[in-house]
Amino acid sequence: MEQSINRNEASADIAYLGYRGAQNARHRWMFSLLLLPLSGAYLASYFYLDLVARDGVLTREECYALAFAYLAGVALLALVSGRLPLTSDRRLNCRLDNAWIMLPLIGAAMLTTLDAHITDASAYVVICLPLAVLHSAERTQLLALQGTGLVLTWCSVIAFETITGPPQIMFLLALAAISAAGAYLAIHLETARRQGFVSTHALEASNLALLERTAQLAQLNTELAERSRALETANQQLERLAMTDPLTGVANRRQLFEALDREFGRSRRYGNPLSIALLDLDDFGRTNKLHGVIAGDEVLAQFAASVRNQLRGVDMVARYGGEEFVVLMPDSSLPAAMQLLERMRQHICQESFSSRHIAITFSAGVATLTPEDSDPMNLLHRADESLRRAKQEGKNRVLADCS
Repeated sequence: MEQSINRNEASADIAYLGYRGAQNARHRWMFSLLLLPLSGAYLASYFYLDLVARDGVLTREECYALAFAYLAGVALLALVSGRLPLTSDRRLNCRLDNAWIMLPLIGAAMLTTLDAHITDASAYVVICLPLAVLHSAERTQLLALQGTGLVLTWCSVIAFETITGPPQIMFLLALAAISAAGAYLAIHLETARRQGFVSTHALEASNLALLERTAQLAQLNTELAERSRALETANQQLERLAMTDPLTGVANRRQLFEALDREFGRSRRYGNPLSIALLDLDDFGRTNKLHGVIAGDEVLAQFAASVRNQLRGVDMVARYGGEEFVVLMPDSSLPAAMQLLERMRQHICQESFSSRHIAITFSAGVATLTPEDSDPMNLLHRADESLRRAKQEGKNRVLADCS
């Protein structure tokens, strides 16, 4: 957690350097946009009033004109450099911004020195305080800039002796107070700017991380849903495999007994008829010996399909074991079941099975539910008895339960 916080702080520091460069370039351009016409107007007024004598001797008015010309040149330089950072190197941009700030401070020192005789520090205030408000830099750099501007102005005032004695001391102290106020203001504004940027950067980083986590969570949910669907499909396939005979594709014994219990209970509740038939292919062992086990499997699969195609939708055919099959017929009386099985027997006799065109027959025993049946297996046992009688009486026939 601590490493993550440190990484975020380092990232915010790097990003703030870029933000600082962009802000300084924009503020420099805006400040120069005001400074250029103001300096140009003062400079033009000196020429218009013919206060520049050009006689080789610098008068106070000519010094003012030089100061305004210097400030106009500084402003023009900033406007030409544009509203974007000068280089792609963020740290180099900070150094260049600090270097440019010194240029108008020199102009402020020039004007303040010229105005010292009337103890007027307005030029110093007009130039230094806006720069303190607009310029963004480290705390030590802000202090160094304000201190450098103050020292330049002090040295200029003392050197040119435009004011002397106690008034000079009071004036210099006033300049120091203005610089101190500018430094205080600059540091507090920079602290607020930095904190605001870092907070915004941290919030954006948190939002980005949240979006990434949300995207990851959505992807995980999608993958989980896909796996759930795949698992559900696999479970359905396993359920079908568990309930289906793999060779013939019809129901196996497990599904048969579940359906038999279900239909037995339903018939007992509502009094509906229920019939069951047990089918056995005649002489199927000889078929395997003559044509092979593979051909025998083909016969079983095609026979099961043929039986299923002749049943109703509510009926069920299941492989009981080997070549034995069971047909469960809900809502079917004994005569209706006998009629269906006889029609099925005749149809099978007319068909040929497997690629070897093997002719087969089957015998079947049919039983229907009676009031005496307390167990569904009784129904199956009576159908088995009928099947044995059909085998004993010559095969290829359908017999009903005598009871």
